[in-house]
Amino acid sequence: SGYCRFWMPTQDANIIIITIIVECKLLQISYYLLRTMMDDEDGETIIADDLSVDGNENSNNNGITSAEAAELRYAKQRYRSWMLMLIISTFLCSVLIASVKFFAPGRFYNEDGTSTYDIFGSGDNGMGNTANQRRLEQTLDYLVTREASDIITLLPNNTMSPQYMAARWIATIDQHRINIPKADGTTSKDEYPFLQRYSLAVLFLSTGGLNWVYRLNFLSGTHECAWFEPLRTDDLPPNQGYAMGIWCDKNPGTLTERDRDDNLWESSIVTDVNLLPQNGASGTLPSELRHLRYLKTLRIYNQQFISGEIPSAYGFLKNLQVLDLEGNQLEGQIPSSFRFLNNMTLMNLRRNRLSGISADAINQMDNLLALALDSNMFEGKLPEFNLPNLLGITLSDNVFNGEITNSMAGLSSLQLLALDHNELTGKLDVLQDMAHLTHVYLDNNNWDHEINDLFFVGHENITHLDISNCSIRGIVPGHFFNFPKLEILDLSRNLLEGDLPGLAISNTNDTATKLQYLSLHSNNITGPIPQGLSKLKALKHLDLSVNKMAGSINEELGELRGLEYLYLGNNNFSPGKFPDWIRNLTHLEELSLKNNNLNGEIPDWIGELAGLKLLDVGKNFLNGTLPDSMGGLTKLWILMLNSNNLRGGIPSSFSQLKDLETMLIDGNSFEGNTAPICQNRGMDRITHFVSDCASNSSTYSTAVSGSIGGWADPVLAEIECECCTLCCFDDDIFCNDDEWIAHHEGAWQSGYERVYWNFEENGIISEVTDAYDTLAQAWGLP
Repeated sequence: SGYCRFWMPTQDANIIIITIIVECKLLQISYYLLRTMMDDEDGETIIADDLSVDGNENSNNNGITSAEAAELRYAKQRYRSWMLMLIISTFLCSVLIASVKFFAPGRFYNEDGTSTYDIFGSGDNGMGNTANQRRLEQTLDYLVTREASDIITLLPNNTMSPQYMAARWIATIDQHRINIPKADGTTSKDEYPFLQRYSLAVLFLSTGGLNWVYRLNFLSGTHECAWFEPLRTDDLPPNQGYAMGIWCDKNPGTLTERDRDDNLWESSIVTDVNLLPQNGASGTLPSELRHLRYLKTLRIYNQQFISGEIPSAYGFLKNLQVLDLEGNQLEGQIPSSFRFLNNMTLMNLRRNRLSGISADAINQMDNLLALALDSNMFEGKLPEFNLPNLLGITLSDNVFNGEITNSMAGLSSLQLLALDHNELTGKLDVLQDMAHLTHVYLDNNNWDHEINDLFFVGHENITHLDISNCSIRGIVPGHFFNFPKLEILDLSRNLLEGDLPGLAISNTNDTATKLQYLSLHSNNITGPIPQGLSKLKALKHLDLSVNKMAGSINEELGELRGLEYLYLGNNNFSPGKFPDWIRNLTHLEELSLKNNNLNGEIPDWIGELAGLKLLDVGKNFLNGTLPDSMGGLTKLWILMLNSNNLRGGIPSSFSQLKDLETMLIDGNSFEGNTAPICQNRGMDRITHFVSDCASNSSTYSTAVSGSIGGWADPVLAEIECECCTLCCFDDDIFCNDDEWIAHHEGAWQSGYERVYWNFEENGIISEVTDAYDTLAQAWGLP
C-alpha cells in the first residue's frame, strides 16, 4: 500500500485520499484476474488436450482440433502476459511518482488550478506533517506578534504573498530547520538568526526570485551566508571572483550588548546584499530588510522591473554605508527616514523615476561622500545641500530649474559636480570658490553667463570641464590650456567669439599637458588655427568645426600623432589641396573636412588610414576618380563624398566595405553602377545611400516630383543603383539638401569615446550602445 499514493498537483486532502483508493482498487482487480488465470491454467490445458485426442478433429464430441486448442492456450498466455505488464507498469509508475514527490521541486497551485513553479519540496509543501503544521503556526504567531511584516501579508487567505510563502518555507520545507522564536514577547538568541533568514527569503520571493536567471543559491537549505555565487571577471585572477548574493561577517564590529550576551558573533551575520545586475528580478523592494540591522551594503541595481517606492523602513538600517538602487523603476519620494542613515557614504539612486527629495533628510548624512540622483524625475529648484564631506554629486537629466544658490558653496569638499541636462539659468560665480572641483558637467542648460580670462582661475585640479550647449558668451580663456590635470574641455555649441588664445597655447608645457579632448565646434570663433596647438601632444579628439576660422589648415596638426577624431569642417579656410600631413595620423577613426574649399584629387594614400570609420569630405571642389585604395578602409561606417566634382565609376574594391551604413555620392559625375556596394550584402542593406540615380522613368526625389511634370526628352540616370535609399537628378540642388553634420557629442562623458553617430535630420545612423561608467570608476571612489 506504500505505493498506492498517486502524487496529485493539489493540496486538497480529499482528492488525494480518493486517488489512493481508486489506484489501490485497480491493483486489487488486476491481482484477482491474474490469480484466476493462474488457478485455471492446468484445467484449461487438460480440457483442450481431451478435446483433441490423436489430433483427429472428428475424434471428440465437441469437434475441437489440437490446433484450435493450442490457439486457445496461446490467447490465454498473451492475456496473462498483458496483465503482468499492466501490474508491473503500475508499480514502476508509482515508484517514479514517489521519487518525484520526495526528490523533485514542488509546485504551488493557484485557486484556478494553474501551477507556478517554486522550490518548496513536495505537493503538500510539508503540511502533511503535524510537526510542520505546528512549526508554521508558531512561525506565523511570532511574525505577527513581532510585527515583522504587515499582518495582512501573513493571513491564511493570502498564502501566495511573499511573506506567507517565506514563513511556510522556513517552517516546513527549509532543511536548515532553524529554531523559531517564541511569540511571548521575550527575547532570545534565536530571534535575530530567524529574522535574518526570513528577511532574505522574503527578498527572494518579493523580487521574483523563482524567475531569476541565476538563483545565487537562495533558499537552498544551506545557511544564508552560502547564498551567493562567484562572478568571474577578466580583472581578477582565475581562482577569484566577486561574490554576488549574500556576504557575511562573523563579527561586524557593531553588535549590541544584548547580541554579545547571546554570543551572536559565533554565528555569521549578513553585512552585504549584492544581487547580480540584469538578473531578471521583478516586483518590489520588501520592507523586511529592515531587520538586517548590521547590513552595511545593499546593492539591487539594473533590474529594470523592480518598481514601487523605496521602503521608508530602510531608514532604520543605521549601519548602512552603501545603498545602490540604480537602474530600476522606483518612484515616489526619497524617504525622509533616511535622515537616520548617519553612516552612509555612497547613495546611488540614479536612473529611476523618483520625483521627491528632502534636502533636510540627506543633510543629516554627515559621512556621505557620493550622491547620485541623475536621470530621475526631480523638478523645481535645486535642493540646498549642506554636506561638507561630500566628494561627488550628480543631478543630471532631471527637470531642475532656477539658479545655483550660494548654498552650493557649502559643499566645500566637492570634486565632482554634474548638473547637465536640466533647465538651470543664472550665473556660475558660486563655483569660483569651490577650489577642489575636478569634474564639472554643466552642459545643456540655459546659463546666463559670460566667461573671460578670470573664469575658473586657480582651479588647478580641474580634469573634466563641460559647459557645452549653454548659450555661454565670451572668449576661450587661455589659462585653460595651462591646467596641468585638464583632460576634457568641451565648450561647443555656445556663443564664444574671438581668436583662439595662441600665445597661451604656445606656452603650454608639451610634456606635462594631459588634454585629450578639445571640442569648440558650433561657436563664432575666428582667426587661424594657432601655431602652438601641436604642443598638445596628448590630444585624441580635436573639433574646431562649424566656426568662422580662416587662413590655411595648419600643417603642424600633423604632429599630433595620437589624434583619433579630427573635425575641421564648415570653416572659412583658404582653398587648398587635400592636406598631405593627414597621412601621418595613422590612429584616425573619424575625419571631417566638409565644406573647406578643398580641391584636387583624393590622394591614393587615403587607404593607409585603415582605422577610419567616418570620412566626410563633402561640399568641396575635389575632382578626379576614387582611388582603388579606398576599398581598404574596411571599417568605414560613414562615407560622405557628396557635392564635389568627382567622376568615373565606383571601384570594384568597394565591395570590401561591408560595414557601410551611410554613403552619400550625389552631386558628382559618377557613372556606371553601384554593384560593388549593393551586391553580396544580403539583408544587410545600407541605411542611407544617396546617388544621382534618378530618371524620369524611375522614382525620384519628392522635391523634384512635386515641381516638375515631365520632360519632352528622356532624362537618364547618371549612375545605376539598385540599393539606394534616395535617387537624385544630376544638378538638382533641392535633392538631399539636408545638412548632414554628425553630432559631435555622442556619449563622451562615458570615457569620451564614440558610442553612436546621430544626424541632424536623419536619425540615428549606427546602433546605440548603453555604455556608462560606474560611480567608483567615474569618481575614483572605493
